Amino acid sequence: MIRWSTVLLLVLAGVAQAQAVDEQLLAAQMTFRAADGRQLQALKQLQAAEQALKDAEQKLASAQQQLQQSQQQLQQAQAGKQAADVELEQATRQLQQAWQQKEAAQ
Repeated sequence: MIRWSTVLLLVLAGVAQAQAVDEQLLAAQMTFRAADGRQLQALKQLQAAEQALKDAEQKLASAQQQLQQSQQQLQQAQAGKQAADVELEQATRQLQQAWQQKEAAQ
């Protein structure tokens, strides 16, 4: 009888140990799946951030190019205005001289 009880205890201990191993395996699988999911989410966030950075760099390059073009246009417009100012001054002097000559001839 003692022998039978010992065998029964050993079998039950083996079953309990096997069940504990199965529970550990299940827990490890669940932990792995959760970590895998977080890693996938982190990877997606990284890819989105990299794309956002790339897009921002392209926008910055485009904006810098537009800024240079606008600065050149401004310089050209300023030079054009200066030339027009000089031309107006000369035309004003010529007009004044013409009026003075007309008044002197009368």
